[in-house]
Amino acid sequence: MTLLTTFDVTLEFLSDWHVGTGQGQLGTIDAEVRRDADKLPFVPAKTLVGVWRDACETVAATFDQAADRPHTWQAWVTWLFGSQPAQRDDLNARSGRPPIPAALRLTPARAPEWLRAGVRGRPALAQAAVLLRPGVAIDDATGTAADRLLRVEERAIRSLQLYSRITVAVAGAGPDGPATPAPLPVPAELLLRAGARLVEAVGGKRNRGSGRVAVLLSGARLDHADGHPTVTDPRLNELLSAGVPATPPPPPAAAELVTFYPYDRVNADGRRTVRVALRVLTPVVVADGVLGNVVSSRDAIPGTALLGTVLSRVAHDSPGRIGVSDVGVGDAVPAVADPADPRTVRPAQPVPRVWQRGDKGRGRTVHNSLSSAATHDERARAMSGWIVRDGDGWRHVNPAVTASTHAVVDDEARRPTIDSGGVYTYLGIAPGTLLCTDIRLPARARLRLGKGERLRFGRSRKDDFGLVEVVAIVDPLPDPPPPVLGDRLRVWCVSDVLLRDKRLIPDPSPRALAETLSAALAPASVEVRDADTATAVTRREGFAVAWGRPRPSQVALRAGSVVTLTVTGQVDPDRLAELERDGIGERTAEGYGRLRFNPPELTVDEPAVDFSHGSADPELGSTDLPREPHPLEVNAWRRAIRRASAELAPDDLVSGIGRLAGNRAQLGSLRAQLERLTLPGGRDMVRHWIEATNAVPGRRTMWEKPARNEKAEPESVLDELARLLLDSPALLWERLHLAEEQPALTLAPGREDAIRQVLHTEALTIAVTDALRRLLRQPRNASVTGSSARGGAKNRTAPSPRTTAKEAR
Repeated sequence: MTLLTTFDVTLEFLSDWHVGTGQGQLGTIDAEVRRDADKLPFVPAKTLVGVWRDACETVAATFDQAADRPHTWQAWVTWLFGSQPAQRDDLNARSGRPPIPAALRLTPARAPEWLRAGVRGRPALAQAAVLLRPGVAIDDATGTAADRLLRVEERAIRSLQLYSRITVAVAGAGPDGPATPAPLPVPAELLLRAGARLVEAVGGKRNRGSGRVAVLLSGARLDHADGHPTVTDPRLNELLSAGVPATPPPPPAAAELVTFYPYDRVNADGRRTVRVALRVLTPVVVADGVLGNVVSSRDAIPGTALLGTVLSRVAHDSPGRIGVSDVGVGDAVPAVADPADPRTVRPAQPVPRVWQRGDKGRGRTVHNSLSSAATHDERARAMSGWIVRDGDGWRHVNPAVTASTHAVVDDEARRPTIDSGGVYTYLGIAPGTLLCTDIRLPARARLRLGKGERLRFGRSRKDDFGLVEVVAIVDPLPDPPPPVLGDRLRVWCVSDVLLRDKRLIPDPSPRALAETLSAALAPASVEVRDADTATAVTRREGFAVAWGRPRPSQVALRAGSVVTLTVTGQVDPDRLAELERDGIGERTAEGYGRLRFNPPELTVDEPAVDFSHGSADPELGSTDLPREPHPLEVNAWRRAIRRASAELAPDDLVSGIGRLAGNRAQLGSLRAQLERLTLPGGRDMVRHWIEATNAVPGRRTMWEKPARNEKAEPESVLDELARLLLDSPALLWERLHLAEEQPALTLAPGREDAIRQVLHTEALTIAVTDALRRLLRQPRNASVTGSSARGGAKNRTAPSPRTTAKEAR
């Protein structure tokens, strides 16, 4: 099967594996497995692309030895995975050319959606995906375990299947690949398939048996012939049937990352606003600052990062051109919506700087300093974050932040080193966060963007970060009512505003805002009232991807600033509505300069703010589950069986078996029958043992319970064993208290019977073995009751005559 520019990769693990966070839990675990938002282990895209590139470089080096021209296959590796300017042997850097971006983009390898949806709200199932591996350090001098160096680390279980979506950006298709997948170039497919065939392990300790994995591309399969798993790829055999091409064609040019529109506004007709709601799938990192090896992120995606993608998706209904000023892209800010109807999305706005929150910014009361000042006892401070209108009040929105730690592995040392870059951490917008952006378009233009389409923004977006999905599009957005006018004009900056003075020097001041508004509202004019003004200044840094250079610093009037103006003359309300829609100042096409005039947020004395909500709505998943039990369910039930068996007294499992305590001969014979249950025809052998034991009077007497009265016949423990081991499969689950529904141990209701059928023999072996072990530790003829097994009062057996005489002396 030929690979397309968009395809899936399956990772099937053949052993337990460890992709860690570099952290542990004090006193319990020394190394934790990295988990996703659903608490399931996953393989980061950086880890997968690293081992895959290393394997492809090995394949390319081998092919180049037979090529007519050197480095022809290595050029394809560079086209797929990008150049490495930091490497000394990078041919692209030594020739002085700019870095080549990677055409291959992939998502983290995660469990399928139906499995992630099944474990949400079921911590027992999520915990069943990992196991604990103890280990010690060996003393070089003695060859034995070193003292005080016991180590316990988590490992993800084997048999997990993870999936990653691969996209290859070809020339002319835009940064996110073509809308319709096209066939992948044959040399690229050959390298990817051969490299995937060479990948045998991922994660920590992969050179010592951990992390054995099979990387399966489309058409490949895993055969378990003779108990040894082998990857079979018919397409790879087909590509290599005619031998390795000595001179492959050169790789295509890199896809353009930014589309330039050198025109100004060329559409004079009306404009409309389109609202696009985005759901974060992988953490989005829009760099805001660097502290040591930690890169912090903004809590919104600026319009500067969105503009290139939006411009590439805008088309005109009639023949014509579209200029940069015809399109305006607002910041993708946090938003809230009804999960059942994403079209109800409402974008959040920065908190006005005149809102003050009590208890040093942590209280529940909020005051508007324009109308009522907070008392000294309330210790109020300027409120931060985002707000969205919710009925008669407002909801405080605080986007969740996730931390992702990565390491740059040195190719020679095969571990992170200082020279390679070491360990670094990204702080990004957490997956599941809902974002919203408003886009201004000409009336006859259309946005070639559909629901379900996936886009990438921010830093490191070719692998683990920056993936978002379009969940709703509102086109067109109804126009808001014009602002209410009065003798004062209060301006609320809902985005950063870029202004300059007469000498073209950046001037982020209220006076510069007043001068710019006066020019826009002429013949009316405005002046600043300093007493009712609260502003701040911010600094934005950026990086031009197309040029490969840092952008000039932008000093702006910070979002949330409030400026009160005195109006002279008559102001046109329609002109104010136009300024609210289009913005003011510089670079309004990138989301700068968004304002609101006389909003209700600035007129209320004590805003009612709800601080109990977040920004992420619950994500609904598929329930298309396979019929057979999943390994997570099986592991969760195994843990539940062991816990229930440890709490169960022998007499509660098999009534009367406690009288055989210490009888090693009969209990050992019963232990041997457990092994027979796993053999073909083993049930008949166990039944024959029970009948043979009953046939011997001496043995039958040992297995009989005393009669309740003189007239009753003694009850046989062997009959109870026959019911438990052979005749009544449901009896075991009743004794273990696992016969009812177990919603915490299954991915969906109604799957319990299939799991019980798979684990019946194993559960029977565990329960009976625990009971026998407990009986063998007791003195002969001592009974083990339920109360003693549960930590109650211990049974007191009658003392022997010898003990009594010794105590008397």
